Amino acid sequence: MFKNYFKTAWRNIAKRKGFSMLNVGGLALGMASCLLLLLYVSYHLNYDKQFKELDKIFLVQNNQAGDGKIYTFSASPRQAAETIKSEVPGVLQAVRTVDYSGESLLTYKDKSLKKKGLFADDGFFDIFSYDFIKGDARTALKTPNSVVLTESVAKALFGDEDPLNKMIKRNNATAMQVTGVIKDVPSNSTFKFDVVLPWVLFDEANDWAKNSGWGSNYARTVVKLKDPAGLNAANGIMKHMVERHNDGNKNQLFLYPFAKLHLYSEFVDGKAVGGMISQIRLFITLAICILLVACVNFMNLSTARSEERAKEVGIRKAIGSGRGSLISQFIMESVILSLISVCIAIVLVVISLPYFNTLLGIKLQLPYTDPKAWAALLGIGVLTGLLAGSYPAFYLSGFEPIKVLKGMFKGGTSALSLRKVLVVVQFGFAVFLIIATICIYRQIKYVQDKPIGFDKNNLVEIPIEGDLQQKTDILINQLKTSGNIVNGTVFTSSITSSGNNTWGISWPGKRDDETVLFDVFRVGDNFTQTTGVKLLKGRQFSSSNPLDTAGKTAMINESAAKVMKLKEPIGSIIKYGDAEMTVVGVYQDFVWGSPYEQTRPMFTHYANNYRTAIALRLSPERTITTNVEAINKALKTLNPAYPPVVNFVDSDFAQKFANEKLLATLANIFGGLAIVISCLGLFGLAAYAAEQRIKEIGVRKVLGASVANLAGLLSKDFLKLVAVAIVVAVPLSFWAMNKWLENYQNRINLSWWMFVSAAVITIFIAVLTVSYQAVKAALANPVKSLRSE
Repeated sequence: MFKNYFKTAWRNIAKRKGFSMLNVGGLALGMASCLLLLLYVSYHLNYDKQFKELDKIFLVQNNQAGDGKIYTFSASPRQAAETIKSEVPGVLQAVRTVDYSGESLLTYKDKSLKKKGLFADDGFFDIFSYDFIKGDARTALKTPNSVVLTESVAKALFGDEDPLNKMIKRNNATAMQVTGVIKDVPSNSTFKFDVVLPWVLFDEANDWAKNSGWGSNYARTVVKLKDPAGLNAANGIMKHMVERHNDGNKNQLFLYPFAKLHLYSEFVDGKAVGGMISQIRLFITLAICILLVACVNFMNLSTARSEERAKEVGIRKAIGSGRGSLISQFIMESVILSLISVCIAIVLVVISLPYFNTLLGIKLQLPYTDPKAWAALLGIGVLTGLLAGSYPAFYLSGFEPIKVLKGMFKGGTSALSLRKVLVVVQFGFAVFLIIATICIYRQIKYVQDKPIGFDKNNLVEIPIEGDLQQKTDILINQLKTSGNIVNGTVFTSSITSSGNNTWGISWPGKRDDETVLFDVFRVGDNFTQTTGVKLLKGRQFSSSNPLDTAGKTAMINESAAKVMKLKEPIGSIIKYGDAEMTVVGVYQDFVWGSPYEQTRPMFTHYANNYRTAIALRLSPERTITTNVEAINKALKTLNPAYPPVVNFVDSDFAQKFANEKLLATLANIFGGLAIVISCLGLFGLAAYAAEQRIKEIGVRKVLGASVANLAGLLSKDFLKLVAVAIVVAVPLSFWAMNKWLENYQNRINLSWWMFVSAAVITIFIAVLTVSYQAVKAALANPVKSLRSE
């Protein structure tokens, strides 16, 4: 029986090639879109899932009250790990990690690589079960000069040599012994690194960190509990831990599940409120909607051929076929078409994955070797076939043979009504995606067009590493003399990414209960001339001024001046902790953190010792290529052990918009696919309507109706459906986009033209889709449709 069903189904599919291609094409597009989205969702849902006993691993989070709200961040004092081990029962291990020190230069013989490093306490590999290829996880970080490499780094440095116990140099100075090699860290991991170094090296390189107290937060502390059930008890003890060890400090530490860190990383007033999970839910919904849209198209296209299949059903019933066998036959056709669609969808996914990975900046791949994945794909194919084919099967198998064979067949009005509802849903979904795309692009453009407070064009940054720490002034003066730069300065962190902040700024007239979070940005000479930040009052720093180099002076931005409410900021004495400083300059606000947030008050003092970047203003009188070549040549001379690195500030600043641009692009791509698939459904419904009204059209044409009149008659019903879809989608889109915009302090207001534009685009697409079938029906010879009358 099954063989017969399969053979008959295949013959029907082969007989109606055009109809079958439309069905397969729509389903394949829907499935490919669904698979891509589900691969992306799976990538994020599996973050950090490679670790054993993940439910016992926690990250220390830090709540700080200020500005009338609670800030939450994952930095904690260096003392937290040891104190948690000694004061909190049920702790198996607690370690510190830090990775903001940048890349390490690793050298073995004549090979050198710059790789991202992570400093960690001994015990890091007791918590995280990385797969060791060489060495012992228990002893890998025991000695001060040990280093653990990833497999790809070890291969690049040592080739086919056994790397274990080999000596390499770090930053052209420190001799390190390779004590372990682990498999490469998956891209969907919270900790991303190529090298793991002992914590003691971080202390040796940073005196400020080694001598810091409970008020300094820079380490990420990871804790492993014996039993996850002890979380509440542990948090009860940790809540006032900082206050007990640092009287007056109200910071509150707490453990947060490491498994939740990626998806639920957004906190409001000290409580987790979501994060990446919102985007994941959006993509799951989008995947389901697109697949359902494809299934609806299948139903529309199948029932649109009801007149053609009606006679087949009538003859089959007349010779004894039961309704059950007919349903089985039609379901079999649907499943075969669906399985063909799955195969095409897989091919489409394989072709589009490289582009998709480049767009997302991640590494998605089909799980070719996972039998469960293939079983799931087969299941999706069968389930989609059953879902998409069930309604047409029950509908077609219900025809009465006498009426059909006498030519008295008429499609059911209830079926047409259901399909109209489904088309409204389809185009409502399309309208929403068009509005979302317009809104996201407008939000990005709005923020991009706002003044950023500095000139990012012709501005480059060079990381300070190796000998550059002592030769920054030589480099700047040499490039100035050669005419390749106009000015240069140094920073303690990039001008494009926020770094340090503090609550510890005091000023005359500050209330005792007033707490304001200040950004802290340390700079060198010629800060304003180099960056293009406007100096509003006073002066900037100079290395020739002993008060500046001694840390006795400060500059503030205009937001800080407003917060302090100083009648005359210049000359005012403010405090940074216990250190008194005289304000010598006020500069214009500039975007340092997120461009979507309001600029915070900023405090600036002279970068004397600890500096991480050189900023250079390129000469506009020479080409960028000439200037960069001169910088590279100077770097090779002054810092020969390190490969030259020149970062363009405008490119780095553009990364601030990467997430929103990604959302807009994805909305474009999948919105476009949803519209294409929806149009296939509308095409099927138009064909069905033309088929149902073919005799009416013939009569009207005989009575003198023009082609334009007949095309309009058929089209207006569909335009009504699109109008209903617009009416339903617009208020929902308004609500959803307003909710999305609430995430940004600097945001647009939704305008009427966005919704009108979406409506016009949708109507235009619908008219194009329907017009073909409408004109085709209007041009048909009425003799053919009326000859039996």
